[in-house]
Amino acid sequence: MFFGSKKPPANGGDEANSAPQPSSGPPTFTEKDKATAKLWFKKAAESRDKHMYDYAVESMITGLGIWPEAVSEGHMPLRALALQRVQAGGKKPGMMDLTMKRGVNGKDIKQNFLNSAWRVAMDPTDNTGWDGYVKNAAKGRYFDTLKWLAPLAAETLVRDKKPNPSRFKAFREALIEAADYAAEHKDNATSTKLLEYAVESLENLITLMPGDDALRDEQRNLAGKLAISKGKYEQADTFRDSLQDAAGQRTLHDTERAKQGESSLDAMLAALRKAWEAEPNSAAHYNRYLDALERTEQARYENIGIEMLDKLYAETNQYSHKFRADKLRLAQRRRAVREMVSQAKASNDESAKQQARLAVMEHNQFELEIYRERVERYPTELALRYRLGEILFEMKEYHEAIPHLQEAQAEPRSRHKALLLIGRAFHETGAYDQAIDVLKEALDTYDMQDDLAKKLMYHLGIAHQAAGQKDHAKTVLGRLQRMDYNYANGDVRKRMEELGKE
Repeated sequence: MFFGSKKPPANGGDEANSAPQPSSGPPTFTEKDKATAKLWFKKAAESRDKHMYDYAVESMITGLGIWPEAVSEGHMPLRALALQRVQAGGKKPGMMDLTMKRGVNGKDIKQNFLNSAWRVAMDPTDNTGWDGYVKNAAKGRYFDTLKWLAPLAAETLVRDKKPNPSRFKAFREALIEAADYAAEHKDNATSTKLLEYAVESLENLITLMPGDDALRDEQRNLAGKLAISKGKYEQADTFRDSLQDAAGQRTLHDTERAKQGESSLDAMLAALRKAWEAEPNSAAHYNRYLDALERTEQARYENIGIEMLDKLYAETNQYSHKFRADKLRLAQRRRAVREMVSQAKASNDESAKQQARLAVMEHNQFELEIYRERVERYPTELALRYRLGEILFEMKEYHEAIPHLQEAQAEPRSRHKALLLIGRAFHETGAYDQAIDVLKEALDTYDMQDDLAKKLMYHLGIAHQAAGQKDHAKTVLGRLQRMDYNYANGDVRKRMEELGKE
């Protein structure tokens, strides 16, 4: 056992191979396995605090070799450690390490999995590492890890400078294979979640390669498979196939029948808390209880979750716990502000409206501080960067918003929304020509006829108008008027009338 200054064995070592290899079913891990792994995770945290990042990574990998499904205890802290190492100027591994010692396609699935995790930790831009991480998590039946890992790996696919259909296909096939296996073992919840990620990755690829009819055919087939999986999951008798604890099943069934009445809700939460307290080291019980508290959308229950998460963050310094606590705080504030705005609107009282405006401003500032911190912690997470840019735009901090939105447009799901805000920000700062260029690019590459398309046309039209380009403004706004005559409460119609007079 490693308690002294001895360096953990490289490449996982003998101790890393003590956990059982995947066989006919998903692997299981004993409490002894978990306790031993946690000692390595603790050693990793101590090394990280001393800025011994490479040593910390090795310790994390050794722990994961013993307990590969340690998501919140192992994989999530390892990801945070990887980002810290990059920010500290950590070097990427040499070619010899990658090709001779850290292969991801060998015969030993678990070792491939650990090598992939190590590669991503040492170089978060290593696509081979990411691809191996997903493939071997699927082959090893490490489904909790795979559900956490899939959306992170999917982001690396869309960040490639040029779409790589082979990477998308390998990612998709790994998820589908794992989903089929989960379905065979009656784990419809896992099967459905993995199929959702597979469909989403295919939709991202279609966005990047819109002219490929074969991809659209595959999308329809895969979406049908997902619909069937969802049907099986939803038809399960009060989700009994997804729960192991009989008492928990009965409580959930009672809760559903009572439409989550107050007494049944309290009973359900008490049962979930009791299950967690009986196994305090169980991440599954802990997260199930937290999920239930969050779903109540009631402050008195959410505050219990916030207190739990704050305590865990103070003990472990793992930012993921603060991230989740802040998510609950934001939800509470949004509800309170929404209620205040609604009441002020209904009362038509100027004092109430002023109080509501101040509440909105305070909430925006609170959310801004949270997202600044999140982007600092996770600088490559483009969804977080998009939201930060969106908040800054809403606060009229246009010059600061634009760079964040420009980075966020690399994410296909938010690309056109980001371009819309960039164009509007340029407009607000008087850079009409730049606004026109950005909005035109967005509109030319957006093939839907939905509300976003209307917004792009509207703001492109008024940018042309502001730049004195009347003919262009009439063309764009006229097209929008043909789609929606009274768009923007009739503003398009009024602008067309004014342009007609000039």
